[in-house]
Amino acid sequence: MAISINQKDAEKVLLAAFRARCTKNDDLSNRIEAVLNGNHKTYKYILVNGLLAKATNNSANPLALQAGSNLKGAFDARSLCHKVLVQFERDFLYNALGGSNEPFLNKPARFTELSASNAVRKGKDKETLISLIHIFSNLPSSKEAEKYLACALHFLNDRIQKLQTLNEKKINYSPTLVEIYEFILIFCEKSFEGETSVLIVATLEKLYHSSLKGNFAVIAHKVNQSGASSKEIGDIDVFKDDLFKYAIEVKDKDFTSYDITHAFDKIIANSGEKGQFIFGANANHDWNEIRPTLKKYAKQGFFTFFMGIFEYSRTMLFKIGHLNKQEFVDTLIGTANEINAKVQTREWIQELFKKLKWK
Repeated sequence: MAISINQKDAEKVLLAAFRARCTKNDDLSNRIEAVLNGNHKTYKYILVNGLLAKATNNSANPLALQAGSNLKGAFDARSLCHKVLVQFERDFLYNALGGSNEPFLNKPARFTELSASNAVRKGKDKETLISLIHIFSNLPSSKEAEKYLACALHFLNDRIQKLQTLNEKKINYSPTLVEIYEFILIFCEKSFEGETSVLIVATLEKLYHSSLKGNFAVIAHKVNQSGASSKEIGDIDVFKDDLFKYAIEVKDKDFTSYDITHAFDKIIANSGEKGQFIFGANANHDWNEIRPTLKKYAKQGFFTFFMGIFEYSRTMLFKIGHLNKQEFVDTLIGTANEINAKVQTREWIQELFKKLKWK
């Protein structure tokens, strides 16, 4: 039978651990730090959530991910995470775990419990899973779990300091439009699962629409998010006077006419006037397959825009005209925050600023 985790008690435990010092320096604390410094967001949530559950209720089995697990001490990990940890992360941790609204909707958290047999990519993801199992299997009591929870929050505080440096916007050099285009060329060489291309397109769209008359809003969405909001139409949605006008789909991996159809049909279903499809430097496609699809929409009276990101960027920079260079940087960093970009993507932004001697 599943046990319950009192959410009010969990909140108190979390706050107490947040204020406490890390008193552990052993194999488990080292493993906890390694997981939190890794790239797998879902496992980070599972780690802190499991420590919190055990620290709150000694009977809780942190290996359990669902109340329906056959493990003794199973509990509803998703509810605890969504109702306690996610809110705490927003209020105190500056989204240091990843800023996910529903982390337990992601595939690694959909199993009933953590097990070495869970389907996961080989390499670091598999190593992280095994490390999590080791950590949770070696927590003797709620008191010990609370101490390791304090260490986890201490490590996250260190991470927060690093994340804040990645939001640095001030540059000491005012680049020309040509140099901004050079930045785009180099920036998009790395994809980070499509984030760089979405960042560039969203940034340029925001800058362009801010120069127009009218009440425009350009909304960029988190890339490849599981359980995305039904309100999201494309990767980037454009509104005027709160009315949806059109959306932009951005692909930085191989695609087919199916991807274009899926994107444009969703725009049409939401009464969009037109649709853009921008493909990145890492995307390949068969033009002979794509062309009939674009012609089909033209015959239907639906206006489409299909272009590679570099040609698109040159066009947008030309149209924007008198661009405040600091505004480009501010908008880029702001958009990275809006889509909750990966740490690696934000590090790449700052690295490129230095490489190009903008700061």
